[in-house]
Amino acid sequence: MKGEKLRENILGFMYAERLKSALIIAGQLLDVLPDLNEGERSGGLKMFGSFVRGVGNEMRLAANVMGGSDWDGLSGYLNLMEGYARLGQLEAARQELSQTLSRVTALGASTMTSLKRAGLL
Repeated sequence: MKGEKLRENILGFMYAERLKSALIIAGQLLDVLPDLNEGERSGGLKMFGSFVRGVGNEMRLAANVMGGSDWDGLSGYLNLMEGYARLGQLEAARQELSQTLSRVTALGASTMTSLKRAGLL
């Protein structure tokens, strides 16, 4: 594997793993929202929104570093997820999260395959 392609695969794998971890945490936070009483819900949604925006920033950074259409637009799915959560449509939010996690996992799998072929994983 040539140097630039190797670098791209390592970065892609790294970003995919970081994003998957963050998305799993977002899912755990999403699962807590229904358990909050009315007084806590506003604060819970603020914290959830702040976390999701942070993950979105990481996704935009990954898209800038990686380039290519595969990484572009991932953060838009998080905006939808946050919007659904704010509206109380938690099942729709979970669906958006699941689809985003699947996209990130697919991106990571392709880089992992390349790194395995090169004997680096």
